[in-house]
Amino acid sequence: MSKPYLGLTVLMIFIVVVHVFLGGPQYAAAFAEQLSTPDLRAMSGVLWHAVTVALIGFAISYMWLAFHHNPALCVAVSVLQIGWAGLFLYYGITQLGELGTQPQWVLFLGFPMAAYWAERQRRNMVGSGPSHIRAVANRQGEAR
Repeated sequence: MSKPYLGLTVLMIFIVVVHVFLGGPQYAAAFAEQLSTPDLRAMSGVLWHAVTVALIGFAISYMWLAFHHNPALCVAVSVLQIGWAGLFLYYGITQLGELGTQPQWVLFLGFPMAAYWAERQRRNMVGSGPSHIRAVANRQGEAR
């Protein structure tokens, strides 16, 4: 079990709760009011809820990674999150002229960095495990 990945799971669940209940409903309601056609309103709803589904998927992925070594899953989740960070950076700079209004880019860079650290921690633990087991086995063999 990887405690760093469990921590990332808890943090991502917190992000989901913030997104659903605190940080987002005003955006979804504003989109529904401002967009001129039913098609645009429906598409904004789909996109809004797609973010929710993706965030839940990230949390599930981190939970899986807490109990299973899967570097490909870690890379896939990290690449998606770095892409999201890039979008927040791009639109923050080009449309808002600053990065403080939508600081989500910090989270979507921070999570992959923390996942990289979790992978290194796992590698260090796995790397020390077999040699420790061999040392114990050698001592037991010597005792016989």
